[in-house]
Amino acid sequence: MKIRHMLFLSLAAATCYGLLVKPCSGSANTGRQATRGTAQADRLVLLDGTALDDTVAAIDPGGAVRTKGSGAPIELDGLRRIERPGPAAPAQAAPCEVYLAGGGVLRAQDAAFDGRQFSVTWAYGGPTALPLAAVRALLLGRAPAGEAGALAPEFAAALARDELPRDELFAAADQALQVVRGALQKVSPQEVRFIWNDAERQVQRARVYGVVLARRGAPPDRAGQCLIRLADGSSLWATVAGMKGRRLSVGIPGGADLVLPWDAVRRIEVRSTRMVFLSDLDPVEVRQEPLVTYAGPWRRDRNVLGGPLVLAETAYEKGLGVHSRTCLVYQVGGRYDVFAATIGIDASAAGRGDCVFSVAADDKELFRKRVRGTDPPVPVRLPVRGAGRLALAVDWGEDLDLADLADWCDARLLKESGGP
Repeated sequence: MKIRHMLFLSLAAATCYGLLVKPCSGSANTGRQATRGTAQADRLVLLDGTALDDTVAAIDPGGAVRTKGSGAPIELDGLRRIERPGPAAPAQAAPCEVYLAGGGVLRAQDAAFDGRQFSVTWAYGGPTALPLAAVRALLLGRAPAGEAGALAPEFAAALARDELPRDELFAAADQALQVVRGALQKVSPQEVRFIWNDAERQVQRARVYGVVLARRGAPPDRAGQCLIRLADGSSLWATVAGMKGRRLSVGIPGGADLVLPWDAVRRIEVRSTRMVFLSDLDPVEVRQEPLVTYAGPWRRDRNVLGGPLVLAETAYEKGLGVHSRTCLVYQVGGRYDVFAATIGIDASAAGRGDCVFSVAADDKELFRKRVRGTDPPVPVRLPVRGAGRLALAVDWGEDLDLADLADWCDARLLKESGGP
């Protein structure tokens, strides 16, 4: 076992392993200090992770976020998110759900379709007109069997597909779902009209579980858009046009403009053109080679066991969970200036684990550090300007690969300015 361990360590000259160099010092100075706000303050989280507690007063059409307590405005594209106070979304299911083509879902009281556009009645307006191109699917009922609140597997599979040549209607039949393929014609309170086998059929709406609309091509690029989460549990990907008079104006893919009450907004997650999370990218190369134990394949936004990413007592929504020995290589095309992350052994390892994290850009190692399960989280910030390939590696430490539940939390690439 020692011979094998030494042999693999001797191969450290590969892309993911190399000379020891010192990491860059901590986060860049943003010129703003995080403040301790009141319970009613909004929280603005900048790209570098700095948080500012203040009250958002307005968002200009050009994307400048103006707050009551600060001086200069903050560019929306320079934020990771805006968190707003308020109670959590209700847990109960809505009578109807409208899945949007650009991403997100509206929890609605009712939805109808006249052959040209949808009409949606929901907590923030109604009826709200949505073009056919703006809607991905309708969920109108409950599955005949299965867990409450869970999507029927057949419906979920159709919803997840990038290519769907025809509309698919799911209707209850003998305690199961029957799927027919054709073209949606109408949705009314009484019936759903649908063409299949070259004939228009009427199905009682009470029998219809849902409809997934035809789709061609990959999902849209969301760079520059925001995921807006609302108090009723609705969410939508949209381009923010501005906020004035406590009304948020947005445009959703497919050609619909909506005006939302600002008090209903609970969170705005910005897909900045200046930042990308590695968990939202596909690696061009994956190497996984356990030594003694195998915890499973690497995961996006979860630890390697499938649980949440937690370092010490802090949970992270974004990141990569891996087990030693793993190397993930990304093609980044020289578009970014900085790689940043917080690394450590996941809290689920209960203080165990001993491994070595390393980062290489174009085969040149930029960072290497041994981390034990008892160590505090380690912030990493490295210059990668001009780099075409980025490799993140976790190798075994002195305790073989036992409990090496390694997390790359908030692993992201940053542009220092809004240029190309």
